[in-house]
Amino acid sequence: MCIQLTFSQTFFSSTNFSTLNGLPNNSVYSIKKDSRGILWVGTGAGVSKIRNNKITNFYEEDGLAYNNCWAIEEDANHNLWFGSYGGGVTFYDGNNFSVYNTSKGLVNNYIRKIFYHNQKVFIGTKSGLSVIDINSKEITNPVINSDLKFQVMGFFEFEKSVYIQTYRDGLWKYNSEENKLVFLCHNYDSVFSIFKNNDLVLVSFDGFVNKDKSIKKYNIKNYINDSKPLNEFGNSVFWSFVSDRNQNIYGVADGINYPSGGLFNLNNNAAEILNSTFNVQSTKQWSLEYDSNNNVLFIGTLDKGLFKVDLTKKVTLYNQIKNIIDIEVTENTEYYLSEDGLHIKGNTYMYIPSKDFYSKYQLFFDDEKLTLKEGFSFARFKNNNLEDLEFKSLKKIDNTIWVNTTIGLFKIAKNNTVESYFPFYTSTFYFTSKNNAFFQTPYSKVYLLNDIENNIKHSEFELENSNNPRDVTSIIEVNNNLFFLSRLSGLYQYHNGEFKSFIKNNIWKEKELIYSAVNNNNQLIISNSKGEVFFIKTDDYFEVVNKIENSEIIGNTILFLKSYKEYLIIGTEKGINLYRDNSVIFLDEEQGITNKLFSSAIISNDNLLIGTDKGYYKIDLKTIINNFNIKPYDFSISNIKVNYKDIPSSNYNWFQYTKKSIKLPYKQNTVSFSFNINNHPLPNKLKYRYKIASDEWSQWSSENTVQLNHLNNGDYNITGEIKDYSNGKTYSSKLLSITITPPFWKTWWFISLIPIILFLGGYILYRFEINRIKKEELLKQDILKRVSETKMEALQSQMNPHFIFNAMNSIQNFIIDDDIDNSLKYMGEFSKLIRKTLHNSSLQYISLAEEISYLKTYIELEKLRFETEVTTTITADDLAIDTIGVPPMLLQPIIENVFKHAFDSNSKNPKLTINFTQNNGSLACEVIDNGKGVDYNNSNKQSKGTKLIEERLQLLDHSSSNSFSTVSIPLKGTIVTITLKFYTLNN
Repeated sequence: MCIQLTFSQTFFSSTNFSTLNGLPNNSVYSIKKDSRGILWVGTGAGVSKIRNNKITNFYEEDGLAYNNCWAIEEDANHNLWFGSYGGGVTFYDGNNFSVYNTSKGLVNNYIRKIFYHNQKVFIGTKSGLSVIDINSKEITNPVINSDLKFQVMGFFEFEKSVYIQTYRDGLWKYNSEENKLVFLCHNYDSVFSIFKNNDLVLVSFDGFVNKDKSIKKYNIKNYINDSKPLNEFGNSVFWSFVSDRNQNIYGVADGINYPSGGLFNLNNNAAEILNSTFNVQSTKQWSLEYDSNNNVLFIGTLDKGLFKVDLTKKVTLYNQIKNIIDIEVTENTEYYLSEDGLHIKGNTYMYIPSKDFYSKYQLFFDDEKLTLKEGFSFARFKNNNLEDLEFKSLKKIDNTIWVNTTIGLFKIAKNNTVESYFPFYTSTFYFTSKNNAFFQTPYSKVYLLNDIENNIKHSEFELENSNNPRDVTSIIEVNNNLFFLSRLSGLYQYHNGEFKSFIKNNIWKEKELIYSAVNNNNQLIISNSKGEVFFIKTDDYFEVVNKIENSEIIGNTILFLKSYKEYLIIGTEKGINLYRDNSVIFLDEEQGITNKLFSSAIISNDNLLIGTDKGYYKIDLKTIINNFNIKPYDFSISNIKVNYKDIPSSNYNWFQYTKKSIKLPYKQNTVSFSFNINNHPLPNKLKYRYKIASDEWSQWSSENTVQLNHLNNGDYNITGEIKDYSNGKTYSSKLLSITITPPFWKTWWFISLIPIILFLGGYILYRFEINRIKKEELLKQDILKRVSETKMEALQSQMNPHFIFNAMNSIQNFIIDDDIDNSLKYMGEFSKLIRKTLHNSSLQYISLAEEISYLKTYIELEKLRFETEVTTTITADDLAIDTIGVPPMLLQPIIENVFKHAFDSNSKNPKLTINFTQNNGSLACEVIDNGKGVDYNNSNKQSKGTKLIEERLQLLDHSSSNSFSTVSIPLKGTIVTITLKFYTLNN
């Protein structure tokens, strides 16, 4: 059947900004793209700055006169003027806001329109006009010779004069010399807007009152002279107009009380609705702005926020055919296989439904002459129903189209009807000539038919031979070699009637191969299931000459693979990659590819046709590749933070850092900043990385922030690089030089002072050391003097007159009692003790053996004097008592106290034990008795001898390694412990 119809619909890619993205309000009253490439959006609740799709909002608290912004204009100094409906005008110079309202001379605070001309800003309000000089900021209010309300609805410039259109008070001209307004004409009421385009003006009126005549087009001179319009059309209230680089005029309308608003193309004296084409689903539209540099249209709505429409890169979507399975193209005809049949688009549109294929199938089996051909069984095909028919793929051979289905293979005739049916069940097939073809039977072997028309002379390649292919996904010919790709067992080559497995023959080990293509260098291109792509040379020998890693393309799963000129086209679940020489142009929803469920793709001339379930896309590859501006972009720096705090705003001009370097003290050494390129039409296509001097590059990222933590003092030159996936180019630029000043001790002047400082320090240390040594010598002399004095005091204590008197008295008693032996013994021991005492008093250390001998002599005298039978034990635990040194006469006062205070006539079995032990480099001396108990820590009971012991210990060692302690238990005895620093006598 043949059907003639309109087959295409052109869609433009659009992006919506609303409160969900950060706008303060979805009512957009004004839009302005300034000379810096910043987009300014006036809403009902604040002003938004949009740069590279990032939104920053400003409110009254930031300096705006009022949040409800209805007009935005840029003057010749590149400063901005924001007109609010209720608060007056706000002037902004990139750093500061200044408000001009009725208190400063403005005629009215309700601003509808702002217009710049010849160093003056014209402020149109709901009740009058004010003019502000952009340099002096002087406000003048032109004289109006009328008692009119004068609600300004628009401006235009003609022959170097400014014209003002009012709502109901006519058209006026500004007389700059006299600063007054001159009335021109007043033919119509309710004028809502006016737009000048070359020598024409479009004037918008009430769409309800002026049915089909809401827009009137005039020659500009005729309108000024109050003549009739050239044309009238439209049914809505139009608020704003723009024209693009192709002289298309767009207007936005709000039906006010009727759903007649939207976006319209106003060419050809008609209002053509564009909402669906531009994907702007709002009938309440108010403002327009056109970016001529990037060919982008901005549309402000009253309920859905802001829409950005790219007019440059058109993508044609043919949506009459749904659920496309495969596409093929002959010389003048395109074939689209869908779930319901074959669609044929040539000079006319034709459609072959599935029932026509089934009818041909039935005729085949109804043929009485049908016989079973050699090697083929038709039994599995005979009893299929129409419901069993499912379309699988298309194949072209010599401009003849073949359709593969689940019930067999069909051939399409030149007149685009089903010519013949073949009962072949195949998942993949490939014609080597008009009548010869390979067929991969699903989950089985490969067949080769040498005469497909008659189903004869076929070859079967059994799976028992591991060189024969299985699970074939693609068959392709390159350099007269035929290659078979397998989903599970890699690559095969067919030559001279035989197959060769590349895996079995150790040629190439890749297994899971999916898609193939041949590039313009006659290289075989193969992709695998992991998303990798291989470039293979096959002419003289097999060699993998290049490989695209999965990380080099956008997307994880490859859906198709095609070659176009120098580009390899890779379709993924993310979009379309145009790969060339390690660079990628990427197409997705920003260019209009909104549906990415790609089922098939083919290249026809310079067009890429892609099938989806929603229809198919036709992409002009030549336009896509050549339609990008490849001049270097301007890099900008912003959002600098030092130690996580923003630097002062005085360092910025219109949000850009004004310098190329920054100098910081050494404690402020954590720095972050953002870098970008200005006025990019597709900022989502940018990837960023950076490096410091000759260091390695950072990883590519969608984040454009540089973070440098804890920098050492020195200079850091940071270079940034931006990869632009909209044109496949990479741009680099020096970003910022950071200098971290050193602390003062690392500065050159301080380092130069170091020798002087060291000399002075050394001299001071030298003097200090000399003084210290002198003081130590004096201290040593004092210590030695005191030690000597202590020794003498000890000697005097030991040999005090009381002791001598008691000794002599004891001797006298022995004589009186005629105890000559004891008196002689006592005198002998006493004289020995006196001699040892006098000898030892001149020494600082004596051997432990001498001390023990001295103590034994002293104990014997005390026993004789007190007539006490004290059991005495002295132990040294295998110590080298001849080489161990101890201070002389240190324990004698303790022994004296034992005999004097510990024992009396009631003491039973008195015992005295003296132990010498070595413990961790110290000598411990213990004096243990079982007497009454003596509290040596009680100052009232402490003898002069024990005080001398403590003082001597301190004098012997200032480090306090010597110690003196007692433990006394009433009626049980006392333990006195003296710990001495271990001392070895010299031989």
